[in-house]
Amino acid sequence: MSTGSYNFEQLDDASFQTTRLYQQSQAIRGMEAGILRAAGLKPSHDVLEVGSGPGFVSDLLAELAPEGSLHAVEPSPMLSAQIDANVSAKPARGLFVHQAFGNALPIGDAQIDFAYARFVLQHIPQALDVVREVHRVTRSGGRFCAVDSDDGLVIFHPQEPRVSDLLRDAQTVQAAQGGDRFIGRKLQGMMGEAGFVNVKTRVLALTSSELPFQVLFNILLGYKASLLGGAVDVRALYAELADKVASGRLMVAAGVFIVSGEKA
Repeated sequence: MSTGSYNFEQLDDASFQTTRLYQQSQAIRGMEAGILRAAGLKPSHDVLEVGSGPGFVSDLLAELAPEGSLHAVEPSPMLSAQIDANVSAKPARGLFVHQAFGNALPIGDAQIDFAYARFVLQHIPQALDVVREVHRVTRSGGRFCAVDSDDGLVIFHPQEPRVSDLLRDAQTVQAAQGGDRFIGRKLQGMMGEAGFVNVKTRVLALTSSELPFQVLFNILLGYKASLLGGAVDVRALYAELADKVASGRLMVAAGVFIVSGEKA
């Protein structure tokens, strides 16, 4: 399987991307803990994380399921090698790092109580295959929560033509690599098709008056700018937009889809 539109080893700004992932995870850590608990994560659960990256969110999952176990699955050898060091407190039944793709999980049938995929499925050409594989490894009564973006929920007011152009160009490049910038709206249907029941969808709004603009900017545009290489002067664009946000001349908002389902 391909990593699709996210191949960490091929990024020319890997250090920036790692910093971006860390800042993002820390800025919304409390919010994300609430999402995970609401989706059904319990302290005793055996947990699966699909697309763990360097382990910044793995640390939160381990904290929320201290009596259980955590299977962290990440295809990148560079990122998977960092996971153990970034999980500060290992779950009682163990932390298991798997360098593997999401459509071929090295886990037996019905072993997982709670699975999580965070900003991962947008990058994968065969996202439905991954959701089906998660269904296979989940126990009856277990839960799967997917959090992902959808560019249809990105709002800049007043409209910023350079941002609109960046979004459009990134959508084209990501689609050519097998990704989907509009995956959020499709997750409920995917989960149902994979066999999950009681699938629920909600949208969480993030705005420039709630999050530090640097964090929101990196969530919205940091990865997209890296897709386009040097075509965008990201620092100059950030500085100009940050000034407008600080003075109240610009409002930025984005929606995140949170979709969860249960295995019958």
